[in-house]
Amino acid sequence: MDRYDGFHEFVVARGGALSRTAFLLTGEHHAAEDLVQSALAKAAMRWRWLVEHTQPEAYIRRIMINEQISWWRRRPARPVAQVPERAGPDEPGQVVERIALGQALATLTPRQRAVVVLRFYEDLSEADTAALMGCSVGTVKSQTNLALTNLRRSLPLVAEHAGQYADAQAALVTARRRRTRLAGAAVALVAVPLLGLIWYALAGAASAPAPVTNSPSPSARALPPSPMTPPALPAHVPAGGVLPDLPADHGVRGGTLLLAKKAGDDRDYELVAGDGRRYRLPSAPTGGFTVEPVLSPDGRWLLWSSPQGTVVRELTTATVHLLPYPVSEARWSPSAVWLHVRHYTDGGETLVRVGDWAVRELDVADPVQPVAALLDSGELLRLGSPITDTAVTLDRIDPLTGAARRITVDLRGMLRAGESAVAVTVTDLDSGKRDRIVLVLPVADGTAGVEIVRSGPGSADTVSAVVRFTLVDGRAMQRIDLSRDGFSMPLCFHGSQLLWTDGRAVIGSRGDYRLPLDPVYGVKPPGCLRVAEQRQD
Repeated sequence: MDRYDGFHEFVVARGGALSRTAFLLTGEHHAAEDLVQSALAKAAMRWRWLVEHTQPEAYIRRIMINEQISWWRRRPARPVAQVPERAGPDEPGQVVERIALGQALATLTPRQRAVVVLRFYEDLSEADTAALMGCSVGTVKSQTNLALTNLRRSLPLVAEHAGQYADAQAALVTARRRRTRLAGAAVALVAVPLLGLIWYALAGAASAPAPVTNSPSPSARALPPSPMTPPALPAHVPAGGVLPDLPADHGVRGGTLLLAKKAGDDRDYELVAGDGRRYRLPSAPTGGFTVEPVLSPDGRWLLWSSPQGTVVRELTTATVHLLPYPVSEARWSPSAVWLHVRHYTDGGETLVRVGDWAVRELDVADPVQPVAALLDSGELLRLGSPITDTAVTLDRIDPLTGAARRITVDLRGMLRAGESAVAVTVTDLDSGKRDRIVLVLPVADGTAGVEIVRSGPGSADTVSAVVRFTLVDGRAMQRIDLSRDGFSMPLCFHGSQLLWTDGRAVIGSRGDYRLPLDPVYGVKPPGCLRVAEQRQD
C-alpha cells in the first residue's frame, strides 16, 4: 500500500465540506483556504497511519480547530478582504441576516466559535465535539453556554439596523455599501443554514441586556482622575443572622467591606454596605468563580466573574454592566476611574473607562508582559526586565497608543539583610526561562508600593515591608514596615494608608485602624484583591 493511497480521493470527496467548516471557523475566505491546506499537509504526512488506526476526517477537523486557535492567539494586524459586488438574485432579508450573523460570530473566541460550528453546523454530540477539540464534555458545555450567551446579546445589537428601513430594498442597498468584515459570497453558501440552527438554539430565551461596545476611546490621559475619597472602613462587622439578598432594584449606598466564608472549594460572600446593613451575595455559579467578588477602591462597584461572564454591579444604584466573557484577572485604578481585565479563555485584555463605560479591546504583545498595576491615567504598569533583588524595572505603557516609558526602582537603600523585591520565580518548563515576579500596589497620589520579601531561617518568605516609590522616575520614597517576627501580608492602599494583616486583624499603616478577624469570615476591603483570614498558628 502506497503511503498516500486514497488521499487524493479523500480530498476530492471531502474537501468542500472541510472548506465550509474552515470558513465558519475563521470567518475569512483566504484564511479558510490556508487552514484547510495546512491541515491536509499535516494529515498527508501520516496518511497511512490515519487510515489504519483512526478516522482521517475527524483527525483533520481537530487539526483545523487547534490550528485556528493557535493562529488567532498570535494573529498579526492585517486588513480583511473586501467584499466583491455580486450580481444575482438575493433576498434582502437574507442579506441583513447574514450580516448580523457574521458580526455576531466575530464576537466569539476561537474555542466558542469552534463549539458552535461543531455542535450546530456539523451536528455533533457533546462527546464527539469534546473528542475533536481535545477537551472534556464539561468544557464543551461551558463554552457552548458562553457562546450562546454572547450571541443572544450580540444578535439583537448587530441586527438593529435592519429595522430602521421602511422597505427591504433600502436595506439591501445599504448592506452592500457597508462592506462587512466577513466575505459575503462565502457566507451566502454556508451561513444561512447555521443562522437557522443558531436562532433555533436561541429561541425562547429571555432577552438579555445590550452588550458593552468596543467604542473607540480617546487617549488614556484624556479623562483626568476625579478626586476620590475612599469609603470609611467599619470599626466592627455588623451582626449576621438571617441576611437579606443584595437588592436588585435599588442601591445600598456603596460597599465598605466584603466578608468571605469558606464553602467547600469556593467562598460564600456577604457585603457590608454603606447603609450599615449586611447583605448576602449570590453563591458561586456553575463552574465556580474565575474572579471572586471584589469592591472597587471607592466602594461604588462590585465585580465578579464566572464561566457565564463578568458582572459589574453599581452599588449606589441598581445599574449592572455585563462583560460577555469570563476573566481571570480584574484590576481597578486607585481612584476607580479605569478597569482592566484579562480574559479567562484566550488571555486577551480589555480596558474600561468607568465614567461612560467605554470599552476597548487591547492589542497584547507576545510574549505578554505581566500587568503589575493599572494607573489613574489609564496607563498599564507592566513588569519589565531586568528584575533583581534590589532593583525593579517597570514599563509605563499607554495601552491605546503603545507608547512606553521605562522606570527603574532602586531599592538598595531601603532593604535589610535577607530581603528581596522578588516575590516569586516562575520557570517555563519548555524553555527553562526563569521569570522574576514582583508585586506592586498602586496609590491614588501618583505613587505605588512594591512588596519586600524576607527570606531566611524562620521567616518562611513572608512580606516584611512595602516600599513606596514615585511613578515619575521610580525614586524610592518611604519604607512601611509590617510584622518583624511573624506572618504579614499587604492587602492594598486605602487612600494613602496601607492596609495589611498579621493573621489576627486588618491593620492600617497609620496606626489608627484595626479590625479583628473572625475565625469564620475572611475580610476583603474596597480595592483589595486578597482576603485577610484569621490564622491558626
